[in-house]
Amino acid sequence: MNIAGYGLIVQTERSAAHMERLAETLNERVREIQKSGGTANYLNVVMLAAMELADDVLTTGDRIVQTRKENRELEARAGRFEEEAGRLRERLAGMNNELTSLRSEVEALRKEREGLSERVDRRSRDLLAVLENALK
Repeated sequence: MNIAGYGLIVQTERSAAHMERLAETLNERVREIQKSGGTANYLNVVMLAAMELADDVLTTGDRIVQTRKENRELEARAGRFEEEAGRLRERLAGMNNELTSLRSEVEALRKEREGLSERVDRRSRDLLAVLENALK
């Protein structure tokens, strides 16, 4: 590996491509620090770059912890919403059954009204006929 112009031999189980990415990440930070007018001492520059990367790691870890916490909270809320949705579905099914029953009842009442109306009409005709006969 080459870090800030210095050769470094590292034994690891990581792939060569992974190690190249690590070196390039560190070297990029070193270049950024050097461009910003940081110290000319390479050791200090590399240490600053390593500290920045370590800060990134810690910040990312904190974000991961916070995100996991938020995910757990969201999952809990989702569970409560699913339970409420189940209760609402049951309630809706009951209301649909009640509506069907009420429609049947309205239809029965409509038929009963029609029957009563026909009976009233028939009785009215009968009464009129009786009155006409009585008046003759």
